[in-house]
Amino acid sequence: MDLATVLLLHKSSFLVGAFCFAYVKWQSPKASKGLGSLAVGFLLLAFASTVAGLGEKEALPFRVWTIGSFSVGILGYAAIWVGIKRLSSGNVDVKDWIALFLPALLVAVALATGFHLDNQSRGTMFNANASIFLGASAVKILWDNQREPLSARFLLGATLVGATALTGLVLSGIAGWQHVADDVRFYFFLLIICHFAVSLFTLIFVNERAEAELRKLLETDVLTGVKNRRWFYSKLPASLSPGDCFIILDIDHFKRVNDQLGHEGGDVALKAVALEVARQLRPGDAFARLGGEEFGIFVRNHDEAGARMLAERIRIAIRVLHVEYSTPISLSISAGVGVCKEPQRPEDLFKATDKALYAAKGLGRNKVVLVDEMPVASLSHPESVRSR
Repeated sequence: MDLATVLLLHKSSFLVGAFCFAYVKWQSPKASKGLGSLAVGFLLLAFASTVAGLGEKEALPFRVWTIGSFSVGILGYAAIWVGIKRLSSGNVDVKDWIALFLPALLVAVALATGFHLDNQSRGTMFNANASIFLGASAVKILWDNQREPLSARFLLGATLVGATALTGLVLSGIAGWQHVADDVRFYFFLLIICHFAVSLFTLIFVNERAEAELRKLLETDVLTGVKNRRWFYSKLPASLSPGDCFIILDIDHFKRVNDQLGHEGGDVALKAVALEVARQLRPGDAFARLGGEEFGIFVRNHDEAGARMLAERIRIAIRVLHVEYSTPISLSISAGVGVCKEPQRPEDLFKATDKALYAAKGLGRNKVVLVDEMPVASLSHPESVRSR
């Protein structure tokens, strides 16, 4: 492949990426942090490639195109790092632009020493700069998977790792390493493919994140921030196994809180209870607001004693919880506990646990009642104790 074709593909790979990033940024400006910086970076590299192509055709003075393509190009890779960092973390920080220090330093050194006038020196420094920023981008994308797991991170991270490796090989070839010098153009062609792949996987990453955020929104109770009823039911197995446990709890006399403090005070109480209950649970336990002032918990590997102990711990934590509002709010909860002893449908145990909850209310509230401890009247007439 001749040099003109390679340079055309090189420029096209950046132009396509810049257009895609700019378009997605325009469509969703708030949800696509980092795409603007990526678009700028790709545009700068496309411009640098264009200037280099014009220089190769002797359409520009040698001193002009060498310093122009070098300085603009290394600035482009710095902008790509800023874009990847913001895209990965979802945060915009002005301090990100400290990354411009390295390109600025290289440009200053080039102007002072004139190393950019030597093709080998210019190519070595350019690709060294690119390797640093591409490598840092790959590390950032993969490192943040601990905080925000997304499968697209691995695709984008692997592509950036590949681009870093290929840039290193191009660097080695330009530096004159014998075993890679003859393959520089081939590595450069593979690097162009990586540029297209970075654009593609970046857009896949943005789309996957948007879907994850939408799914989270659909599964989260807006008021309390805990999961909602829909999510809770989706986490239940088709059939319960021995040791599976439901705890359904309800805030006692919640209507009084609303009547005395208004709905704003009631909202504060709901948030406080949700937060405190979540603190008492393990990371793998399913906890959700089922509606109104009622919450549901699904845990595994509990016998009746362990399930009761968990429910009692939650009850005591809420009882001693003092919620600050215009006046302090004292709360209590009633809870029903159901433990699976043999395989059964989750809806059956859930209904029985719900009856145990209202049995706890019928016995005076601020109590925990297991399904097996329910009074006979509660089994047949649970509605009689539903008054809050």
